[in-house]
Amino acid sequence: MNVRGKNVVIYGGGISGISAYELIKEQGGRALIYDDENRPHATSSAGVFLKADMIVLSPGVKSGNPYVLDARLEGKTVVGEIELASSFCQAEQIAVTGTNGKTTTVMLIDHILKSAHVESHAVGNIGYAFSSICDRLDALDVAVIETSSFQLETAHSFAPDYAVLLNITPDHLDRHGDFDKYVSAKANIFLHQSECDKIVYNYDDPTIRSLEPFMKGKQIPFSTTTPLPNGAYLSSGFVCYKGMPVVELADLDVKGKEIENVLAAVAVTMDKGISKYTVSSALYSFSRPKYRRTKVADICGVAVFNDSKATNIHSTLSAIEAMDGTTVLILGGAKGSEDFACLFSSMKKVVQVIICGDNKDEICRHAQSFGIDFLICDTLDDAVEEGLVAANKKGAGNLLFSPASKSFDRYKNYEERGKAFDSIVKLKK
Repeated sequence: MNVRGKNVVIYGGGISGISAYELIKEQGGRALIYDDENRPHATSSAGVFLKADMIVLSPGVKSGNPYVLDARLEGKTVVGEIELASSFCQAEQIAVTGTNGKTTTVMLIDHILKSAHVESHAVGNIGYAFSSICDRLDALDVAVIETSSFQLETAHSFAPDYAVLLNITPDHLDRHGDFDKYVSAKANIFLHQSECDKIVYNYDDPTIRSLEPFMKGKQIPFSTTTPLPNGAYLSSGFVCYKGMPVVELADLDVKGKEIENVLAAVAVTMDKGISKYTVSSALYSFSRPKYRRTKVADICGVAVFNDSKATNIHSTLSAIEAMDGTTVLILGGAKGSEDFACLFSSMKKVVQVIICGDNKDEICRHAQSFGIDFLICDTLDDAVEEGLVAANKKGAGNLLFSPASKSFDRYKNYEERGKAFDSIVKLKK
């Protein structure tokens, strides 16, 4: 992508926007950041779009934004930050998407590759913008890119060497409009691949299976239920790849849906030629991402887990499934499109629900309809206190904070929410 001498407007002044701005400048373009929130390093004058040759969209900017639509009508080039970065990157690109499990899978692949002494770099939605490093990687490096539906929505020519598709369940429908559009955004991870590229995908997910006819790259499926001669799967308690046992599942700290992340990482790295001994050793030493079912304390016989990263129903169900024994669950956060009827109709092991957050009324309504034992709290501090009391009363071994909601009611993001929970728990010891 040639940006030399061009006027480029970066729409969005967050981490991705600033990194894209710096990349454009390094590549000889004339860059300017526009931001609706009037940040200090950005302009809020819409006149900048009139002189723009190209517009680079940060993930938070909708493709249907009026400025974006006008730019397209005028024939201007409009690209997303991931697509921009990819065009300047000589390294092999492994892109990972899915409703749940993206961060864990990216970290697993990156950890295995580093264990094999490969120069691997975890970037994208994981917290380090791809554009901050893309032009400094060479052909021997590997970029493992966490890609969200927001990023893929504007990726119209993105073609990673490996596309990894973990699962697709309803999420972010307030952004995409409906489930079909959400699926279409996710599918952009592989739609522009060639036959030389590869797609690693969840064979057990019916929505993903329906996309098989559109997959041009070499298909490498994974499954927790079906032995696959051309992919990764479970058999007799072992994670296997193309008929070869790689590691015994009981030796790993993974349960429930987390097994899919391991299978995806094994499929990618073993296809790349990493030995099964290196892969198995790396899986043994892997540490899960922060705020993803992280045990933070034992208080009066109750194990306390921080799963702040659970921002949707299916993620919370996965965390509940992974609990050993009965559990008290803390739920709630920002109002959104989550279907709590789906949560309450499926969850097991939970003996009491503690509810807080802006969406507490909606959660309570569904809890009542399913006869769930629940308690409402005004603050997270109160929720932790009441959760510990409930766990002791009911003999539950676990207190799980897994909100099944976005964090924007009271926190900037799930990390800030996770830190707040850790601080509260620390004072309860």
